[in-house]
Amino acid sequence: MKKLCWLLWLLGALPLAAQQQPINGTVRDDTGQPVAGASIRVRGTAQGTTTGPAGQFQLTAPPTGTLEVSSVGFAPQAVEIGGRPTLDISLKRSETSLDEVVVLGYSTATQRNLTGSAQAITPKALKDVTANTVSQMLQGKAAGVYVGTASGDPRATPRIVIRGIGTLTASSEPLYVVDGVIGGIPNPSDIESLTVLKDAAATALYGARASNGVIVVTTRRGRSGKTALTLRYNQGVGSLNLGNFRLMDGPGLYALQKAVFQRDRPGQDVSTYLPTPENNANTNWFGEAFQLARNTLLEASASGGSEKTRFYLSGNYYNEQGILKGTGLSRYGLRLNFSNDATDRLRLTLNTAATYTRGHDNSNNALYGAYTYLPYDSPYLGSSLYNPVTGAKRWYGRDNANFLYNQQFNTFRENRLVGDVLGGLEYRLLPGLRFTSTNRLQGSFYDAETNQDRRGNAALDVGGRLAQSTSRDYTLLTSNLLRYSHDLGGGQSVSGFAGYEYQTYYFQSTEATGRGIYSGLSILNATSQPEAIAGSKNDNAFQSYLFQANYDYRSKYLLTASFRRDGSSKFGRDRRYGNFYAVGLTWLASEEAFLKNAAAIDNLKFRLSYGTTGNADGISDYASQGLYSLAGQYAGLVAANPIRIENPNLSWEISNNANAGVDVVLWKRLNFTADFYHRLTNNLLFNRPLQGTSGYAFITENIGAVRNAGVELLLSADVARGGAFRLTAEFNASFNRNQVTALYADRTLVANGNRPFALGRPLNSWYMRRWLGVDPQTGNPTWQKINADGTTTATSNYNDATLQFIGSNANPKVFGGIRQVLGFGGFEFSAFFAYSLGATLYNTDRAYFDNDGAYDRYNLMALAPGWTRWEKPGDNATHPRYVIGGNNNSQRTSSRYLESGNYLRLRNVMLSYEVPAARLARLGLGSLRLTASADNVLTLTRFSGVDPDVNVTGEVGTKYPFSRKLVAGVQLTF
Repeated sequence: MKKLCWLLWLLGALPLAAQQQPINGTVRDDTGQPVAGASIRVRGTAQGTTTGPAGQFQLTAPPTGTLEVSSVGFAPQAVEIGGRPTLDISLKRSETSLDEVVVLGYSTATQRNLTGSAQAITPKALKDVTANTVSQMLQGKAAGVYVGTASGDPRATPRIVIRGIGTLTASSEPLYVVDGVIGGIPNPSDIESLTVLKDAAATALYGARASNGVIVVTTRRGRSGKTALTLRYNQGVGSLNLGNFRLMDGPGLYALQKAVFQRDRPGQDVSTYLPTPENNANTNWFGEAFQLARNTLLEASASGGSEKTRFYLSGNYYNEQGILKGTGLSRYGLRLNFSNDATDRLRLTLNTAATYTRGHDNSNNALYGAYTYLPYDSPYLGSSLYNPVTGAKRWYGRDNANFLYNQQFNTFRENRLVGDVLGGLEYRLLPGLRFTSTNRLQGSFYDAETNQDRRGNAALDVGGRLAQSTSRDYTLLTSNLLRYSHDLGGGQSVSGFAGYEYQTYYFQSTEATGRGIYSGLSILNATSQPEAIAGSKNDNAFQSYLFQANYDYRSKYLLTASFRRDGSSKFGRDRRYGNFYAVGLTWLASEEAFLKNAAAIDNLKFRLSYGTTGNADGISDYASQGLYSLAGQYAGLVAANPIRIENPNLSWEISNNANAGVDVVLWKRLNFTADFYHRLTNNLLFNRPLQGTSGYAFITENIGAVRNAGVELLLSADVARGGAFRLTAEFNASFNRNQVTALYADRTLVANGNRPFALGRPLNSWYMRRWLGVDPQTGNPTWQKINADGTTTATSNYNDATLQFIGSNANPKVFGGIRQVLGFGGFEFSAFFAYSLGATLYNTDRAYFDNDGAYDRYNLMALAPGWTRWEKPGDNATHPRYVIGGNNNSQRTSSRYLESGNYLRLRNVMLSYEVPAARLARLGLGSLRLTASADNVLTLTRFSGVDPDVNVTGEVGTKYPFSRKLVAGVQLTF
């Protein structure tokens, strides 16, 4: 019978419960405080649990077994059971982070054994700001990761660039991987860990999907033991923050325009142009457009389970009113992560998530109006009625519209529902050999409605307009891996995996617009006349084969090699597949005999890697195919006309990545990492313009190359630790330079607005007329003219000025973040700074509100400190003479509006208090944490606009300002 039990156990059918004993225990830190969430694992088995809020745990294990106990921030410990039914375990705080696990997506590694360039961000550091998306939370927290935000609208999504832009027109967005495979919903509330993968050794396994870096997110999971409940509630308020930007008030603008009018039009009655002084309003349109705005975050989660079955359930609600009246969003999230050890060999997982987001923008051009409306105009009739800008009362502004009046009638709302189901299994075939299969279904549904009521100004001419659009998409992905690990003896080990993936994507949309809508209705069948209808369908597919092998010799020499073959339906029939590879080598010098006993050096690691990755994003799903349009008519019948030339050779955009890095830990408290990288991206995906006589606008081809090279530095230190007082500091800096190294044919410049693509120059280089300033004698603007012989002269004729590269670009030369955490007892104070240096920004809308009279029906920007306006001959002024109707095109595009984008921002400060556990025990609470924080506290910059934090294009318009937020919060665990 005993032999039969052993046989059944080997087959995974019987756990031999008779050889198990129940164990109760408590895990505490070296000061005696309980450690919640510590992982308890029975060595050599899948059995495990986690500690509850008071550090307690329960499980069953063999009497002669060993427990492996670990927790973030503590040194792992192995504890022999020795037949004891009760265990008291003490963990020592980790003096380095070398043994912390880094999740790389397909695999994991410790910081000590990591071969590639990857940086992990803790959830605590990620969530110190109040934001709607992961990308907003990442700003300044990872070396080499630039996060630019074009708008403070709660619905806006920042743009992330990792190690510079490596493409001309294809996508530069990183790849998101959630819970091990591509895709998913990275809801900030559910994040367990986040890792940014940057070099080829770290990203190559994602091959054609990883050219722009990878962001790996792992969501929280349940662990066996007593069910733990967590509640978190934050409530805050946001207010307008205009930075250095100021507009003129009514009296100031009136005085300027009156003097100029009398000078330029002597004898003409000024009242024909300006309001009389006694009726001169002084409206603050920013005050009318913006408001104090509430933001609310509510999270609830439960996690627990038995030794075999574990769960994590969470729900969250986030609401943020926009500081711009009429804008905002609400988001509802739900997640259930479930795992079950069906046998000792088979583990099943099911992760499900859903997010429903409602957004709205009923501002009706209030942002544009706040910047440009004249202070002379009043938004009200009397004390309460909004001015409709009709009738006898004169409206002095150029746009005969009052956004406050239109906000009563015109609305925009959008809804998005996203669902994600991930099912997986892991089966241990043999010792060291496992099979895993992970399968994801992700889909979304979106609808939007724009209603312009006939009572407003926007659609008055058509009797009201209603537009509705819907779209839906889904992604199916299967990832199947065979994993192997083996100890060769003599300090040598090998591991790796081989696998196959397939992904398909489908998208469909429909849009319809009608006019002649009766007031108050929002259904298209109530229209008097359909106006437009459109729709689209798109699909694509990817197929991949992947392989990775790792070799470890005495934990000193680590070698990783990977290969991936990807195919995409987007490319030509002859070039759909691409091969991508990477090799990484690590030398742990601190394990060598000559450094083993060095008192100061705890870790010294050198890393080298080289590999290739690809890019297929940012182009049409059918970019390689010859296409016809069937939207035309001929003789009353459907007509077809060609719109795209077939390119059977269209293929992957390929990046060649080299990286050298060093990691140092000194005196168990000082951590330093430096990475030097070089990335050359070839075969760029580009829509090459064609001659008009060809009948086609462009053809998508693989042309050109872009090079990025840079340095990333990360320094962190435990300045003070032990006892009640703690102080840690962290600094990261990223330096990147890029250059276009090839275009096509003999081209050295390809048009792209003010930032053309030019051979030998960085992307986003400014190309425009060079501003020379103001002529002191006439007050006229002057620009530079380059003569045929190469000499330069000044000209006041805009059309004679020479278009040229100004010598600056929108790319920051260095950017990063600074974080400090000070703790005393249960109190903790943190401050986080983000900074950017070296970018030159183009303040586009200064052409409208810093225009020298060209748009005299707009308000005027107040002169910043150091700025002066020309008034008389001999004045050395920064601004030309103000002339109603404009001064020789002085407001036209030129380097006049280029400004330094340098800034240092105090992004967040937070004060928190952790109530001692002893005081909470009688209340049945595991922990209680109180917080008070402020976001966007202060920005130091000389930029004259609202905010220098913009996306990588470097163009700043009428930007929706970031709000300054004050937030109070409480977090409870039971």
